[in-house]
Amino acid sequence: MSAAIRAVGVTKRFANLVAVDDLHLEIPAGSAFGLIGPNGAGKSTTFAMLATLLAPTAGTIEVAGHDPVTSPRDVRRHLGYMPDVMGVYDNLRVDEYLEFFAASYGIDRGAWPGLIDGLLELVDLGSKREAMVDSLSRGMKQRLSLARSLVHDPEVLVLDEPASGLDPRARVELRSLLAELRAMGKTVVISSHILAELEEMCTHVAILEMGRLMAAGTPAEIFDGLAGGREVEVRLAGGEAVASPSATRPSRWSWCDVW
Repeated sequence: MSAAIRAVGVTKRFANLVAVDDLHLEIPAGSAFGLIGPNGAGKSTTFAMLATLLAPTAGTIEVAGHDPVTSPRDVRRHLGYMPDVMGVYDNLRVDEYLEFFAASYGIDRGAWPGLIDGLLELVDLGSKREAMVDSLSRGMKQRLSLARSLVHDPEVLVLDEPASGLDPRARVELRSLLAELRAMGKTVVISSHILAELEEMCTHVAILEMGRLMAAGTPAEIFDGLAGGREVEVRLAGGEAVASPSATRPSRWSWCDVW
């Protein structure tokens, strides 16, 4: 696969804080790529640099073959960005919210009705077309933010912790929607602080810790690399200790403990 996103030696400093430290990353086109790490690992800073909102202190980035620093407009035409917190525009209906962004991207006004109908159907918000944006639930706002990032039909989607704060049912719906987007040929890059949350939907993952890349590969490769040589001892009350063979794969709950 060709690379939809490539970062070479990317560093971002804020005064004495190094938020991203010498990041080398390649995201294949058409993949579902998960960026994993605890709060403060540098995920949101990395995404902001991909989305042209921050310039790296050092290193280079390419998004769909364009540099976010020297060619920000080209990057924005190819990339849809969903931040971790959606800015709510007061006194706008859902359809007006999407119309605003359609106008911002220079989409012909005659195409708005069909475009907005399609987006609302895709994110299952058709019944909320005339609802006020600030009246939506958290999950609905997340889906509307995703629809907004798709207004200009980008080939690359960068979604910053879209599952944060969602209930279990909303998370399942989000996973199904992201799978549908990837089936449409889009490259989906998504962040989370829990690997198990992204394992089933991602073809590739990378782990960040304190701004540095700790591991990258397929989910199976990451699990296998972290499980090597591990033994688990279980002692039951009144019984003998039993040591298991070396694990070939860590359990899901152990990943939740890590992050």
